[in-house]
Amino acid sequence: MMRYCISVIFLSLVFGHYPEAELPNWKQYFRLGAVQTKASSPGLASYVRLNRTTPYIFQDVRFYGHFFKENQEIRVRQKTSRRFMSFDWLYSFNTLIYEKNTFIDVNLRYHFNQGFGWLIRNSESGNMTAELGIAFDNSDYLNTKQKTSYARSGFTADKKMGKYETKIEVDYFHQVSKLVDNTDLSRIQLVAEAQWSIKKGVAFIIGFTEDFFKDESFSIETPSVFLTFAFKRPLNWTF
Repeated sequence: MMRYCISVIFLSLVFGHYPEAELPNWKQYFRLGAVQTKASSPGLASYVRLNRTTPYIFQDVRFYGHFFKENQEIRVRQKTSRRFMSFDWLYSFNTLIYEKNTFIDVNLRYHFNQGFGWLIRNSESGNMTAELGIAFDNSDYLNTKQKTSYARSGFTADKKMGKYETKIEVDYFHQVSKLVDNTDLSRIQLVAEAQWSIKKGVAFIIGFTEDFFKDESFSIETPSVFLTFAFKRPLNWTF
């Protein structure tokens, strides 16, 4: 009992905050446009994001959807990041993803990763982060309990130049669990975007997504190139 009380007090001190001093900042994002890939005819590109930030906590929910006549790329991602104790440049994170990608025969992938991140740069002109952690997923979530474990590293960078902004996200998953059917699921996931702001809260975005697999016998997805019309605006929520 004593150990439990000490643990609760310690966690309260580590993650404690003052609600009056850190009112949350809510934002919502929407995108709609077209997407093209060599493996399919043009499709519909959609994106919805809800973001909540305070000086110590970052919470983010995203929906990505690329819809083609015969294929779909769908991803729902929830991520929470929290500054680690009093270190402004260090944070802990956990991410939960549900994904469907018929281009690479993923009917429903359940994925979770967690670890620590380093805020390399945080300024009005752009941000840069690096992350390191562990991850696991189940690529046939409805039919099997077999899970694949990974060591994960990630890198993000965005740069603002007047009305223009660029962004890149790179995630590398190195499989550490036993291979199933002699298939190595180690992979790099890449997202790159360029944005042109038309006016406050409205922009055009062009970009692409692609998965690169270490195992050459695994089916490799061709890049999905998208062009979308984007909207962003704050929300007057306080909870």
